[in-house]
Amino acid sequence: MIEIAWVKRLVTALLLAAITGSPAQAAVAKQEDTKQEYVSARQDILRFEGIINDVINASFSTSPFAVVQKPKGAYLQGYGFSFAFLVNMHRAVKRTPFGTIRPKNEPTQELKRQRIEELKEKLIRVLQDSGENFQILRKEEYVTIIAYLEDWNLPDEPSSNKTIVLSALKKDLDEFARRSDRLKEFKQRMKIVEY
Repeated sequence: MIEIAWVKRLVTALLLAAITGSPAQAAVAKQEDTKQEYVSARQDILRFEGIINDVINASFSTSPFAVVQKPKGAYLQGYGFSFAFLVNMHRAVKRTPFGTIRPKNEPTQELKRQRIEELKEKLIRVLQDSGENFQILRKEEYVTIIAYLEDWNLPDEPSSNKTIVLSALKKDLDEFARRSDRLKEFKQRMKIVEY
């Protein structure tokens, strides 16, 4: 009796596996879907890296050596896209064994603050305008831009280095896409952190 019940369970399990596919086949199929998802994500990342790079270069066109690290993006399933870059606000200053060489038209602290604010506003607009380009994102995932802004400081000056994090949900990007009349509302829904 016990053997017959065991055989029935085995036959049922084999039939179910044949009908639904084996767990190994399901795992392989899921792995292939994940690979395809990352291939699509890579295309979105490259496109958006180029857009961010254009914005940075336009903001710092008078300081061609300001961009130290071009935007680099990554996709993390369940979180979304993250893009980071590094700009050195004082890159035009050159240190030599004979002293520091400063350009004649060195930017003031006020001009630097103004450039940072302009860059931040441009990046927010880029997020709003380019949000629908992220086809692979789910509504609850994020697109985040991290800007590292360095400035050369004298020992007795306060640090001028700054990090700006701009983050928006995909559902907000879809809702506010290319709606400049709703920019203020879009900014309120975003996470904007500066430190």
